[in-house]
Amino acid sequence: MGDNTSDDDRLIRRRDAASVGLGDDALKVRVKTGQLTRLYRGFYTFSCDLTDLAEHEREQLQYRRTVLGAANAGDGSKAVSHHSAAVLHGLPLLGGRTTQVHFTANRKTGGRKKGRANVLHAAPWLSDEVIEIDGLLVTSLARTAVDLARIGSFLQAVCAFDGALRMGATRADVESILDRSRGRTGVANAIRAFAIADGDAESIGESLSRALMHTFGDIPRPRLQHRFHDASGAFVARTDFDWDGVVAGEFDGYAKYIRYLKPGETIADAYEREKKREQKLARLGVIVTRPT
Repeated sequence: MGDNTSDDDRLIRRRDAASVGLGDDALKVRVKTGQLTRLYRGFYTFSCDLTDLAEHEREQLQYRRTVLGAANAGDGSKAVSHHSAAVLHGLPLLGGRTTQVHFTANRKTGGRKKGRANVLHAAPWLSDEVIEIDGLLVTSLARTAVDLARIGSFLQAVCAFDGALRMGATRADVESILDRSRGRTGVANAIRAFAIADGDAESIGESLSRALMHTFGDIPRPRLQHRFHDASGAFVARTDFDWDGVVAGEFDGYAKYIRYLKPGETIADAYEREKKREQKLARLGVIVTRPT
């Protein structure tokens, strides 16, 4: 957005609009003309905040603000959870149910869909499994990853756990919540995925690549982020994956080149730099593979 205004500050509440003379009809006109985007009942945002973003960035920002609107509309007794908590934490998602806002009530039963907009889960939590973000009750990073792993696929679970560990959740945090979750739906999938989770994975693409390798059954578990040096001790490269220093794997996503562009570089320059880097690894006898 180009400023330091928080997403919560960019929410327009129906009651606040009414207090300055903008009633429902005026809000409807502004939505129809594209000035405002309706997020949730009683909450809107400025459409101009969304127009100049890439599609996935626009969807993520709009969903984040929808979650904030829905959470602010509630009574505060339920925790924002699952995919909705993930977007508030900034935890990357592999797919996800971002058309609905997810909450969890601190009880054993009574989960339900509340219309098309909300999903209410029922699952007890302890005090260390919830935190406060922008004044809202939200499941912790570790609890969020476990919840996502229980309702998602194995691939989604690995990505969620890798991301949570990378962002600061500890293995002990996750293991404790997994232990408390025994007997709940999907916990076996979560435990299986957590067994190979690794916070050294630097992106969701790397996590997905490693999870897929595991499902093949005949690919050994790779080492992550190994630094290669030449005979003189000079640094050559750090690879996403490697196996015994003989074969290396590099997740080759377009976003990777965008993220690591140097000042003044083009995408073509970055590809050329990667080619030279791969040649240096080849001179060390390392074969480089590139899952995309």
